[in-house]
Amino acid sequence: MTKPYPKLLLTLLISLLFISRSYCQSNSKKLIDIKHKLELYQYKKVCPEIETIKEASLSKADKALYYYLKAECFLSNSRINQAYQYYLKSKNIYISLDSIDKAMDINLDIYNLITAQENYSSIYKKYLDEYIAHAHKTNDTVRLARSIKALGEIAYDNGKPKESLAYFKKALDLFQKANEREKASAVYFNIATIYNEQLHKYDSALYYLNKQLPEIKTYGVVDDLWYNYVDQAASYYYLKNHRKAIEYLKLADNLPLNTSESKTSQYVNEFLYKNYDALGDYTNAYKYLHLSKKYSDSINIVEQNIAINDIHTKYQTKEKELENTLLKSEVKTSKILIYSIIILLIAIIAIAALIIKNSRRREKISKQEKLIEQQKFEKAMKEYELNSIDMILEGQDKERQRIANDLHDNLGSMLATLKLNFENLRLRKKELREEENKLYERTDELIEEAYQKVRRIAHAKNAGVFASEGLIPAIQKLAEKISIPGKIQLQVIPFGFADRLENSLEIAIFRTVQELSTNIIKHSQATEATIHLTDHGDSINIMIEDNGVGFDSSKINLDDADGMGLANITKKINQLGGSVEIDSTPGKGTTIIIDIPVDND
Repeated sequence: MTKPYPKLLLTLLISLLFISRSYCQSNSKKLIDIKHKLELYQYKKVCPEIETIKEASLSKADKALYYYLKAECFLSNSRINQAYQYYLKSKNIYISLDSIDKAMDINLDIYNLITAQENYSSIYKKYLDEYIAHAHKTNDTVRLARSIKALGEIAYDNGKPKESLAYFKKALDLFQKANEREKASAVYFNIATIYNEQLHKYDSALYYLNKQLPEIKTYGVVDDLWYNYVDQAASYYYLKNHRKAIEYLKLADNLPLNTSESKTSQYVNEFLYKNYDALGDYTNAYKYLHLSKKYSDSINIVEQNIAINDIHTKYQTKEKELENTLLKSEVKTSKILIYSIIILLIAIIAIAALIIKNSRRREKISKQEKLIEQQKFEKAMKEYELNSIDMILEGQDKERQRIANDLHDNLGSMLATLKLNFENLRLRKKELREEENKLYERTDELIEEAYQKVRRIAHAKNAGVFASEGLIPAIQKLAEKISIPGKIQLQVIPFGFADRLENSLEIAIFRTVQELSTNIIKHSQATEATIHLTDHGDSINIMIEDNGVGFDSSKINLDDADGMGLANITKKINQLGGSVEIDSTPGKGTTIIIDIPVDND
């Protein structure tokens, strides 16, 4: 049994716990208050307060915010390296706390820090890409708008004003939908800057600056008001309205800014000098030029001091790194020998494994080569069979054409001559009996009928493709024959085809359509099918669609002899220099697209 705490000790522990908790809460409240003041650009007043907070007394969450605020203060003093390091510290703590939203927001701050530098590197891309991916994942309107705004800034830096303008206007629309007036106000300024500096449309710039002005006055950040006045002065300067420009510059100069007074005053005085110089008021021009130089010298001194402090910090860091290196060198020496032995053993094992692996690989390659040779032989046999079929079909077509020509040129002409002689004979015989006249008439009819049949046979030079009508009528007749009311309906939609195609090409197209139509009847279970034929002049496009059961097109082997005739069709089209594309999904029908080039030479 444990001994109970004395009453006095217990009271003391409770008091200490209460004081500690109150202290943590006061720290949290103080940090949040500092954050709000920094959002209002009160750096001079607030940044010294951060240094009074003891880091060791902070909770993990407060420490993340503390590092973030320190980064903001370093950034306000142009101490970029320190700001970057503290941003990363803050981000890592937020990630460990699973505060991904805050970690991703810091990514955007790091992106802004990097891209604000001259000749910035592409390292910013990693942070921006992470932020954009998170914005899309969470579908957060404000983060999406900030992502698009960042893309607009990159386009602006790369000299693409129209692209940048499109991004900014899209971001503005999203901010307005989210009722983020302050963020929308900043986008007004971005758009005005593009019109001023890249598109040189100064009236448009003034339009957006005047839209921003009431928004700034609503939420009351003086520094933003300064930028608005200065940008309006720039627009008037470019429009050669120098007096109006001077008016806005003096309004800007009289604002109680939270940021560095030297830099802003140096810029305003230099701009006042340029406007007075343009007006020919050389007295005031000289006055403001002198003030500009004075502030410029002051800035240089401050920047030199910052640079000296940075160098000193880096020197101290290097000294510590050197001490650590000397301490670790002895440990490394003893480890090198052990690591060398381990590496040697690993190398021996790896070489042995490679030898075994290579012998197995050679055996496998030998088997694969035999298999490939067998496949090549089978493929050659299939090609020989297809070529044999082509030769037979080609021979049949030539034989049909020869017979048709013989009928037309020989027997046709003979029947025509016989008919003409018979007509002459009948005309010369004046006195004929009625029975003989009837016999002459019947014989004449039979000769005429025989002549017409010979002509029809002669013109039917190609099976399925009628020489007198052409490819499209033949396919339309095929569709009419295949269509069954209430079961399946085939529709033919031709386009182009002002002229006839070469005879063998018409035959090939007709047979292809015939084969695919047969496949639809046999396999598709479709109720509707459409045959699109388009003559592009230099190529023929055939697209056959059905609403049938479809199939998995990825499982069709077009090199196989099977496959519902698709392999044979593909082979034929490839021989014509064309291509076949099959798009089919089980339950969603089938679409087959065929392109065949046409040689117009």
